[in-house]
Amino acid sequence: MLKLTAKDLPNLIKAALDALKKHQEEIDMLNVYPVPDGDTGTNMVLTMKAVDDELRKSKSDTLEDVCKALVHGSLMGGRGNSGVILSQIIKGICEVLSSKEFITSTYLKEALENGARVAYRAIRKPVEGTMLTVIKDAAAASNNFDKETELDVFLEYILNEAKKSVIRTPELLPVLKEAGVVDAGGWGLAIMMSGALSFMRGEVESEELNDYNAPVLQLAEDISLEYRYCTEFILISDGIDISKFEEQLDSLGDSILVVGSETLTHVHIHTNEPGKVLEMATDRGSISEIKINNMQNESEQKVRQLAQDIGGIGLVAVANGAGIKKILVSLGVQGIVNGGQTMNPSASDILKIVEDTGASKTIILPNNKNIILAAQRVRELTDKEVGVVPTKSIPETFAALLAYNEDESFLSNIENMTDSLSSVKTGEITKAVRDSETPIGKIKKGDFIGLINYKIGVSGKSFIKTAADLLNKMIGDETEVVTLLSGEEVDEKDLDELQKIIEKNYPGVEVEVHEGGQALYPLIIGVE
Repeated sequence: MLKLTAKDLPNLIKAALDALKKHQEEIDMLNVYPVPDGDTGTNMVLTMKAVDDELRKSKSDTLEDVCKALVHGSLMGGRGNSGVILSQIIKGICEVLSSKEFITSTYLKEALENGARVAYRAIRKPVEGTMLTVIKDAAAASNNFDKETELDVFLEYILNEAKKSVIRTPELLPVLKEAGVVDAGGWGLAIMMSGALSFMRGEVESEELNDYNAPVLQLAEDISLEYRYCTEFILISDGIDISKFEEQLDSLGDSILVVGSETLTHVHIHTNEPGKVLEMATDRGSISEIKINNMQNESEQKVRQLAQDIGGIGLVAVANGAGIKKILVSLGVQGIVNGGQTMNPSASDILKIVEDTGASKTIILPNNKNIILAAQRVRELTDKEVGVVPTKSIPETFAALLAYNEDESFLSNIENMTDSLSSVKTGEITKAVRDSETPIGKIKKGDFIGLINYKIGVSGKSFIKTAADLLNKMIGDETEVVTLLSGEEVDEKDLDELQKIIEKNYPGVEVEVHEGGQALYPLIIGVE
C-alpha cells in the first residue's frame, strides 16, 4: 500500500480505536503520571470514540473535510491530559494532510513531525518521558526514510521506534521508574499505531503489538494528591488570549492545557478550586461539556481494585490429548477447551468454559497461534475480567503455568506468565500431507517434518532420525530440561530409543517423558 485516501481514514481511525478498546484496562493500570487515577486508557478511548462519531456524522470524501472532522471531534471529545494532548497530535497531523489529495509515507513523515511540534507547543510545561516524548521519537525516526515507501513498512518501523521510546520513558521520568511502569499515554499511542498498521495489512490486530508487554502498575496505598479535582470544559467566546488565560490559571493548579482556537477552546486543569476556574471562564464566554472528577477518590478506588486482584483467578487452557489434559489439571488448570491444530474452538466455546470456572477473573492459555484472537474476543463477551497469555504451544503453557503465583495480582500474573514464554523452545514432529517445496528443500507426502518454533527445521523418512535431528538443532549449551510429549501414533520403543539418544548425546540435560495422547503430532518437544 503506497497511499491512503480520504475514504480510508475513517476505517484506519476505527482500527486504532478498536486496538485501544482491547487494551483499555491495561493502559489504565499503567497510569501513574500526572496522577495515579487509572484513567488514561479510558480517556484515550473516549477521545477517539468522539473522533470516530464525528467522522461517521460528517460523511466527508476529501482529506480536507475528513481532517476538519478529526480535529473538531478530538477537540470537543478530548478527555483528560492524555485525550487533550492526543487532540493536539491529531491537529498537527491534520494541518499537513488536509491540503493533500492522498496520504503517502512522505506526507505522513511531514505530518508526524508537525503533530509532535503542535503537541509540544500546546503544553505550558512539557514533561519528557510522556506521550510527548513518544510522538517526538516516532517523528524523528521517520527521517530515516528519504524516499517514498510502502505505508505499512513505514508504519511498522515507526511503531517499533515508538515502542522503544515507551520502554525508555521510566529513564526520563522518575515517578514512572519508582512505580515500575512505562508511560500510559505513550503506550496508548503505540497501541493506536498498531491498530492502524493492522488496518493497512488487512489484519484483525497487528502481531507487532504482541511482541511487547507493558509492565503493570503496583500502587502504594498512601496516595495524597496536591490537586484533587480534574476540571475540563469547552469555552465558547468572542475571542480570548490563550496564553494570558493559561497564565491566570497557573495560580490555581497544574496539568494546564488550553487548546483549540480563541473562540472555541478546550480547557483542562487539575485544581482544588474548580468553582474559581469555571467562574474565570464564564467571565469570558459560555461553557459546555463540563467534567469535574475527584482524582483523590479515583486513585484510592484504584488501590482497592488492585488489592482485590489478589487470588480467585481461574485458569483455562485449550488442549487435545488425554495425557496433556491430565498434566494441565495437575498444574492448576480449572477449565479445558477441546481444541488445537485443525480444531480451533470459537470465542463462544472458550467463553462457556470461562463461565463454568465460576472465577471473577480468568487467564486463558490458547496454545495455538490460530486460537489467540478467539481467546482475546472472549473479553468482549463477558463481564468477567479476562486476560490472555498468548501461548502457541503446550510447552509454552507448561512454562506459563509454572510461572503462575496465586499470591500475585491478576495483571502481574499475566505479565509474569507471558514473560516466561521466551524461556521455551517448541519442537513438533508431524507428517507431510502433500509433496511440497520448503525452505529446507523438497518434502514428499508421508515424510516426517520437524518444526522449531512453528517453522520447518528438518525432515526425513525416519521418525527417530527426524526427531534426533530436530533435537540437535534445539538443544544448546544452556539447555537444562527436555520434555517429550508422545502422541497417539508413537511406539513406546521409539520413545525409549529417543530418550537414550538424548541421555547419550547431551549429558547433564534432564529428560522428562509424558504420554500426551495428542492427535496429528506424534511428538511435541519442549526445550528449556
